[in-house]
Amino acid sequence: MAIRSAAVVDWTGRFEQLIAREAQLGADELDELGQAAWFTGRDEVSHRAWERAHLRHLDDGNLAAAVRCVFWLGFTLREHGEEVLARTWMGRLLELCARPEADARTEAYRELCGAAARYGQGDVEGSVPQYRRATELAAATDDGDLDALATMGLGRALVDLGRLEEGFACLDQVMLMIGSGRVSDRAAGPAFCSVVAGLLARGDLERARVWTRDLGDWCDTQRGLEPFRGECTLHRATVMQLGGEWGAAAKAAEQVCRTETRAETLGNAWYRAAELHRVAGRAAAARDAYREAAAIGREVQPGLALLHRDAGELETAWSGLSRARASALGPADRVDVLAAAVTVALDRGRIAEARAATEELAACAAAFDSLCLHAQSAQARGEVALREGRPADALPLLRAAWLDWRRLDAPHQAALVRIAIGSAARAAGDEEGAQLEFDAARAVLEGLGAVPDLARLERLATTTHREAADPGLSRREREVLELVAQGWSNHRIAEHLFLSDRTVARHVGSILSKLDVPSRSAATAYAYTHGLVATV
Repeated sequence: MAIRSAAVVDWTGRFEQLIAREAQLGADELDELGQAAWFTGRDEVSHRAWERAHLRHLDDGNLAAAVRCVFWLGFTLREHGEEVLARTWMGRLLELCARPEADARTEAYRELCGAAARYGQGDVEGSVPQYRRATELAAATDDGDLDALATMGLGRALVDLGRLEEGFACLDQVMLMIGSGRVSDRAAGPAFCSVVAGLLARGDLERARVWTRDLGDWCDTQRGLEPFRGECTLHRATVMQLGGEWGAAAKAAEQVCRTETRAETLGNAWYRAAELHRVAGRAAAARDAYREAAAIGREVQPGLALLHRDAGELETAWSGLSRARASALGPADRVDVLAAAVTVALDRGRIAEARAATEELAACAAAFDSLCLHAQSAQARGEVALREGRPADALPLLRAAWLDWRRLDAPHQAALVRIAIGSAARAAGDEEGAQLEFDAARAVLEGLGAVPDLARLERLATTTHREAADPGLSRREREVLELVAQGWSNHRIAEHLFLSDRTVARHVGSILSKLDVPSRSAATAYAYTHGLVATV
C-alpha cells in the first residue's frame, strides 16, 4: 500500500496563518487551528482552539461537529497523560451525546469513547461489542475518521483476546482506509502509530515493516509535524536494525533521544540506542544508554543481560532475566526475554532451565503465530537439542529458523543461526560443512560490525584438533596474516579482502593476541617459523 497523496501539508505555515486571525475565526477555522496547533506541538493553543470551536459549533446548531472537537480535545489530553482533564472532557462529550438532536454520528462517538474507556480499565472483552457498534454507526454515516478509529480499537482488542486473524484483519483494514484517502490526517497519525506499535509489540514484523514504511511516508508529507515524529522515527529504527541497517538505525534512535519529550517514547529510544551500541560491541555506551532508559522507567531486559553475557558475567545476566520473566511483559518483549534466557542458560550449562524457557517460548509463538516468533522458537529448540547431544534433531529446527529469518530479511539473526548450524554439523562429524557455515556467518557479522558475536564465532570456529603450533587462527585471520607477512598495510588488505579498515585492524589485533607477539614484524616471523604462511 502507498499513501494516496504525496502532497506536502505545511502545518507550521497553516498555524501561523490561523493564529494571526484567532479572534476572528469561525467554528471550522478554530477546529482547524486546533489541529494545526496539535500537529506542531503547541498544545495549549490546540486545547483553547478546540474548546472555543465546540462552543461555536453549538451556537451554529452543529452538534456533531461540536462532539468531534470535544473528542479530539479529550484524546490529545489523554495522549499527554492529563487523565483528569481528559475524563472531564469525555464527560462533556457524553453530556452532548445525550441531547435530543443527537444523531448516528454523535452516537458513534459515544460508543467509541465507551469502548475506549472499557479497554483502558482492562475490560477488553466488554469493549469489543461497543467497538463493533461504533464501526457500524461510523460506516452508516460514511465518516472515515470515525470508522478508522473504531476499527483500530476493535482490532487491538481482538488481538489482545487472542483472536488474531480477526484482529489483524481489522488493523489491515485501517491501513487500507488510510491508503485509499478515506481518513483525514487528523485520524491517520494516531491510527498509524497505534497499529505499528501494536504489531511490533506482538512480534508481527512482516506487517510492521510494511506499515512502518507507509507511516514514514505519511510523516514526510506533514511539514512541522511533532506528535508522531518521534514514534515514527523510532519504529523506523527498530525495523532498520532488524534489516541490518545498524548505522542508520543508530542515528535515528539518537535523534529521538535528543528531541523527544514524552517519557514512554524517550525510554524506548534510549533502549533502542543501547541495543545498537551493544550488538556493535560499544559496551560503555550501551551501559550508559540502558541507564538512561531505566531512569525513565523502561524495562532494560533482555538487552542488559546480553551485555553482561558479552562480558562473561553470566550469573548477573541470569538474575536480570529471571527478574524480567516474573514481570508483566508484552508478547514480543516476553519472547525476547525468553530467547535470551535460553542463550544464557545454555552458556551456564543449565540445560533444564534452557529447556523450560524454550517450552514457554514455543507456547508464545503458537499463541501469537507470527513468523518472527516462530523463528525464535525454532532457533531455541534447535540450540537446546544441539546441547543435549542431538545434532540430527537440531539441524532441521535450525534450518527452519534460518529460512524464517532470511524471509524476514534479518541478516544478524540469520547469521547467528548459521553459527548454530555449523556447530550441529561439527557435532555430526562434518567439519568441512561446519567451517562453510562459520564462513558464511562470519561474512555477515563482519559486514554488520557485530563485534561480540564475531569474537564468539572465532572461538567456536577454531577446530578442536589443532597441531601444537597452531594458535587457533580463524580462516579469515590466516588470510590477513598471509598479507601482513607480505608487508601489506591494513588499508590495502581491506581493499583486497573487501573488508573495512576497522575490521582488518580488529583481525590484526586478534592475531597479535593469539600469537602472543608485540608487533606485525614479530607476527610475520612467527608465521614463517611455524609454517602458518607459505614461503616464497
